[in-house]
Amino acid sequence: MDGQLQGLIDAVDLARDERSIRNAIKKFAVSSGFDRYAYIHVHGDDAVVFSDYPAEWLSLYFAKHYTTIDPVVTTAKRTMRMFAWSAEERELRRSSRDIKQFYSEAIDFGIRSGVSVPIRTSYGRTAMITLASDRQRVEVPPWDPMQAALALAYIHVRLSLASGSSFKTGNVTLSTQEATSLSWSSHGKSMNVIADLLGIRPRTVQFYLDNARDKLGASNLQQAVRIAMEKKLI
Repeated sequence: MDGQLQGLIDAVDLARDERSIRNAIKKFAVSSGFDRYAYIHVHGDDAVVFSDYPAEWLSLYFAKHYTTIDPVVTTAKRTMRMFAWSAEERELRRSSRDIKQFYSEAIDFGIRSGVSVPIRTSYGRTAMITLASDRQRVEVPPWDPMQAALALAYIHVRLSLASGSSFKTGNVTLSTQEATSLSWSSHGKSMNVIADLLGIRPRTVQFYLDNARDKLGASNLQQAVRIAMEKKLI
């Protein structure tokens, strides 16, 4: 197996939880020359997403139901093969207004090109991983397509087991501990105070807050609180 892909599988295998799996994918994306990653599991209009894309872009993506028109998703579902894509391809000149707007907004968030690997999962669903870049164009890495698909299949299983994910049309589910810790934080409570209130250690509170921040795609705790409140999670 390709050394990079084998390294990814090894890192995911050693990961203890969802956050560690996401970190392993992020490191793989960066070491492969990309800026960001997105894992998405789609079935119709429903989707489960794990990504380090900007939170504002993810919120916009689901608010506008872009899973139904995203050319990367539709191409993945149609071809079931690894492919490179760019928001600045000449063919876009003949695209619909909605797709042109989609790509224009993606570019605003630094998502200009990338490589995607899809696989078919149960009940006709599609899982895919995208490595994205702000460059105008990228080339497909010299990975064996079958090995890349196997790596994605492994990530898919590990993420599904670690997160207990279900289809919620872009919604985020926080555990009781994550939501409670985030709620106390929104009221200005420090980590030590939250730990005393919940009868747990401060580092456990940190763990719950970090998980909540990652799930919400936030870059800091304040942003996580804002997103959680907007989504009525706290």
